[in-house]
Amino acid sequence: MIVVGRTEDVAAAQVAGEAASSASFPVRWCVVARPGHIAPVQAGLAATRTPLVAFLDDDTEPQPGWLQALVAPFADSRVACVGGRVITPGFRGRVHRDAGRVRWYGKHIGNVGALDAPGVVEVDAVMEGNWAWRTEVLRRLRLDPIFEDGDATMYGLDLCLQAKALGGRVVYEPRAQVIHYVAPRDPALDRADLGARTFVYSRNMTYIGLKHFRGLRRVAWLAWWWPVGDSGSRGPVRAVADVLRRDGRPMGLLRLELRGKVEGVHLWRKSAP
Repeated sequence: MIVVGRTEDVAAAQVAGEAASSASFPVRWCVVARPGHIAPVQAGLAATRTPLVAFLDDDTEPQPGWLQALVAPFADSRVACVGGRVITPGFRGRVHRDAGRVRWYGKHIGNVGALDAPGVVEVDAVMEGNWAWRTEVLRRLRLDPIFEDGDATMYGLDLCLQAKALGGRVVYEPRAQVIHYVAPRDPALDRADLGARTFVYSRNMTYIGLKHFRGLRRVAWLAWWWPVGDSGSRGPVRAVADVLRRDGRPMGLLRLELRGKVEGVHLWRKSAP
């Protein structure tokens, strides 16, 4: 087991040290300097030599049978990534039957970790806080530095789409369950800052769409994403509809949503080969 933390995580380092002296399996403590998700993933990946690698967020508690369920789908050599169920006490979000999929016009359907499916489901992306990868595949992918800014929002979608482009399968295994207890976060990654979160989400999803969609699918996605958009990054049409219904996001956020989309275009142009 590899536990990744930062220098100031003194209590976590102490727990890892106690576990290393008493557990029946090796426990290693690794240190990273940067906040967010990508640096710990890179450190953990560099430290492992196993053919499969599983990742858990530090505020999750795996349930009995978690690991066995999470790795079982890898019996199929085509499977690149497996994600499990994330049970968050008090969760009130909407869960669609096609959660985890990207619809034909480019809309990504979230909340896959809350999907109560009867068995393994093939998807386009899974939740990052409870997933496992075929190590050789993950090492072939690019952990894009663009996602370092703003809590790495949607970096998992980017990785999963990269894996699928290489011919890998991404699947959701609802029996691989963890309980998610929302922990305090680094102030620089405060998700309570709606304006900052809106800008980063808009930027990152624009970048992902331009990066991964081609041909007619890109045309369909652009025709939907800019004027309409989703609930986290609206276009003008959806923003006006929210005002008329009086039950949506504040109209004032539209400026940040559009700014984020413009920034996503700039980042894609700079990174395009």
